[in-house]
Amino acid sequence: MSAAARKEEAVDGGLSQPPPTRLVSRLDDSRDENGGPATVSETGKKEERKVQGEDEKEYFCGCGPWHPHRLQIFRDARFFTFLLCLFATIEGALVSGFTSVVLSTLERRYGFSSTATGAIASTFDVAVLVSVVFISYFGGRGHKPRWLGASLIIQATGSFIFSLPQFVFGRYRVGSSGALSTETCLDGQDFTDCKSSTNAALFFFVLGNIFIGVGAAPLFTVGTTYLDEIARPKHVSLHLGVFYMLSIVGPALGYALGGPFLSIYVDPWEETHLTPSDPGWVGAWWLCFIFCGVVSLVISVPFFCYPRLLPSSRAIREEREREMAKRCEDAPKVIEGGNKIRSVVLSFLWEIRRLVVNPSWVFMTAAISSSILVVSGFASFGPKYVETQFGLPPSLASLAVGAVAIPTGGAGVVVGGLIIYCLKLKGRRVSLLQLVISGVAVLPLLGLLLHCPTSDIAGITTSYPDGARDLGDTRFLNSSCISSCNCTSSVFEPVCGADNVVYFSPCRGGCDPTDNTTEADYDQCRCVAERLHSVAPNSSFSTLLAGNSTASDGLCDSNCGMKLIFFLLLIGLGLFTVFMLQIPNVLVTIRCVAEDQRTLAIGTQSFFWRLLGSIPGPILFGAIFDSTCLFWQHECGRRGNCWVYNNTALSQRAVVLAALAMAGYFTCVFLCWCSTLDTSLVGRMGTLQ
Repeated sequence: MSAAARKEEAVDGGLSQPPPTRLVSRLDDSRDENGGPATVSETGKKEERKVQGEDEKEYFCGCGPWHPHRLQIFRDARFFTFLLCLFATIEGALVSGFTSVVLSTLERRYGFSSTATGAIASTFDVAVLVSVVFISYFGGRGHKPRWLGASLIIQATGSFIFSLPQFVFGRYRVGSSGALSTETCLDGQDFTDCKSSTNAALFFFVLGNIFIGVGAAPLFTVGTTYLDEIARPKHVSLHLGVFYMLSIVGPALGYALGGPFLSIYVDPWEETHLTPSDPGWVGAWWLCFIFCGVVSLVISVPFFCYPRLLPSSRAIREEREREMAKRCEDAPKVIEGGNKIRSVVLSFLWEIRRLVVNPSWVFMTAAISSSILVVSGFASFGPKYVETQFGLPPSLASLAVGAVAIPTGGAGVVVGGLIIYCLKLKGRRVSLLQLVISGVAVLPLLGLLLHCPTSDIAGITTSYPDGARDLGDTRFLNSSCISSCNCTSSVFEPVCGADNVVYFSPCRGGCDPTDNTTEADYDQCRCVAERLHSVAPNSSFSTLLAGNSTASDGLCDSNCGMKLIFFLLLIGLGLFTVFMLQIPNVLVTIRCVAEDQRTLAIGTQSFFWRLLGSIPGPILFGAIFDSTCLFWQHECGRRGNCWVYNNTALSQRAVVLAALAMAGYFTCVFLCWCSTLDTSLVGRMGTLQ
């Protein structure tokens, strides 16, 4: 029999010849249906028929000609899930964790508004948006593990670029806070440094996030579909549950580790009088990105060693084909003839058309986009929200958010997957589960209404004793109690007076340096004495000035610690319910399209929820912050970052945005459910039953 005839017989399933000895010996290391070791009797005979006639190197771990026998123990779905979880963890820690933690720090360091930092966060999604569809299309037809390894290297490059402003623009200087002394009424010096590096730094942040976005694009498209190819259909929800749980733990880990990093001064090789609780403090934000870059490079190595397929991949594919009905009228259209590039483009456009005329996929995409809008906004500004509303320093705010996000977000993903697994939910019943969860999720999100009252800040939220108020730039304030102080600094260095009123700086409280005979940082504060005198007019002003007119660094204590505890509990419950939707979202998406479209469906869906959710989400939340700003920094003739926010308005607008987003999710899932009423599991349009 000729070689061609033998090959044809093998393809037809008539394998009568035994496989080569070397092939059988390697198949001894095959895995059982759970990915565990199995004997030759269990898998060798079953799998040898499926790999005969194919390039056997596609099934073994290694690089090039190097495929050591001992390395094959890692060739199973469970180990690949572990690798994918590492990728998801470091990506989540970098993008949604560290980036969110350092946003308020970048505002202080480079004078950005919240809208600008929101735009920085959104550039990641812009990069993914531009690249994800093409990466999904070509990556889905290539060597998926190697695509993932290359993406990790690109992500590491972006991390290093993001940290460059720290090394390019020199040490941190921020007006009087960067000096060795603080402006008081006795000196009235101007410490402002007008050497701004804002625009140049913005370029590095945007470029770095573009690289990070391109590197992260294959994770939830190529990675998810490869996992679906190598795991048994009945175990896919468990693998996805673990994978998405670690993707949630990633941002929380970034919050938790970001706190210690921000407790280190931005220039650790220099001494400073500032403390982490000082509003002018800037932590070592750049260490977060150096850390992620190094870890990403290390994780990329095993992906390059992973095979294109596993020995059980074909059996899994056949099992899935038996589960799903094959399309007839809407089968993949192959464009033949003519220019090859033109054929590829036409085929690609045809596949996109198949998706956009599928109502179930369209409604599911709109629903996910709506929920991602609020999730991405809170992921970017969650630490700053806690910092602003409850007066915590950035390091503690990130730890508080991380402490809530780690258990609740991860548990929510796992519970969502377990509910589907235990109840054996399929098709439209999964959509009903989505409706129930999204309806419940709205209630705990009302916890955003909890906040501490805005501090009474003289000249901003309350008047000076003589009724003077600032109109936007403290340089022009002319209250009688500081008329002789010549205060010039525009840097927010708040002090809490004995009258329980916050003053913008010691100079703007009319304070002199203390003689260290009291616990206060400043004494003889003229504005404090005037306010106390207005309350007790019978007291001597000179006596008040000499005795009780003291002030201490920092904001006054708001005594609302219990509100913070209830806020974290309610937000934790809200995160738990929202992240329970992760697995149902994925399963509905991949089950409402044909098998050959799964990678493209997830990738194209990622394109739209980033366009409609992830990109506008941080910008909208940043705009909400800016719209509630009561006092802006003015330095060198331009507006910088915001120093004081209206806490009540901020909480109300955040609740309205969150409620509208979840209402949109509920409506779109309901429409998705309605669109499947008269269809089979995978009907003509690929909709659910």
